[in-house]
Amino acid sequence: MKRLFHLMTLLALASLACSLTGAPPTAEILPTQTAASSIGATQPPVPTGAAGEPTATAGPTLPPPVLTSSERPCLPAERSPAILDPNGPSFHQVLIATSSDGLTWQTDSQVVIDQASVPEAVRLPDGRWLIYAVNGSTLGGPGFLYAESQDEGRTWTCGTINLGGADPDVVLLPDGRIRIYYVEFPFGPNQPQPGTPSSEPNRVMSAISSDGKNFTIESGTRLEGVNYTDPDVILVGSEWFMYVSTGERAWAARSSDGLNFTLIGLVNETGAVSGSYLFPDGTLRHYYCGREGIQSATSSGGGDIWLTEPGTRIARDPSWKIVCDPSVVSDGHGGYWMAYKIQPAETTTPSP
Repeated sequence: MKRLFHLMTLLALASLACSLTGAPPTAEILPTQTAASSIGATQPPVPTGAAGEPTATAGPTLPPPVLTSSERPCLPAERSPAILDPNGPSFHQVLIATSSDGLTWQTDSQVVIDQASVPEAVRLPDGRWLIYAVNGSTLGGPGFLYAESQDEGRTWTCGTINLGGADPDVVLLPDGRIRIYYVEFPFGPNQPQPGTPSSEPNRVMSAISSDGKNFTIESGTRLEGVNYTDPDVILVGSEWFMYVSTGERAWAARSSDGLNFTLIGLVNETGAVSGSYLFPDGTLRHYYCGREGIQSATSSGGGDIWLTEPGTRIARDPSWKIVCDPSVVSDGHGGYWMAYKIQPAETTTPSP
């Protein structure tokens, strides 16, 4: 019973984070940092080891793979929701769209992962694809799952990674390792109801992996603030930028090392939960959850106000309640993939 209680508690936290990535609320929520409330306050330094690298602590034991069936590859063999929140990850689905230019996107609406939310895609140098997402099924949850393809997305296998939290964002480091940024919530067993403002800060954490499945948590906090969700991290030139969300507002932070981030300020007020991508021609494009679907904007240097581009990249279908959480990456062949989530309009039971 105690184990079940902790399972439901962690899944409730994931549900809260994923419910925040749906239709943007209209209420104004201002970010608050714990160290200082003014924009531009420097975060506490991350503890470093003797060589100047962040100290690391070993993660928990790797859980067993998610069970799947031959009829539902990379989907839960049983459609059992981990939590009954109708706006939570148990009722979300992960899809993929493709594009030749980053502006016009096509999708076959094929579900890659069911009962999962906040997808984050990466293509490894060896050609393997990994999509990370919040696990909304009772198989292997709570925490994050991965979907892996070794044949350019034709077939997928699934498993879980040894991390808890919500809202994953992945960067591929120059040495080939994967760094995952994620949100850790402070609520403990007394978490507020979804949508309830909190005075306690959320923390953006990070972890490192050489194989994409076994992660080691990096010590310290990358950034923290009240109501922060959905980190989006990108390297622009020699500077790292992180975009975090408070409702439908997006805020930027800057770092010289990808570990110690300092808040810059507000960059967008009409949509957030972004996935940013730097194109070969130097265009920095931010894909985000807008009021009409997944929209895009550009900025010149990473910390500038976003300039909204006309139209939608993926419009909300009438049969969807939500389309959100874009993650864009090169397909390795001159085109682009976008992993994103939808929530079908009917959410009384897990989708088939």
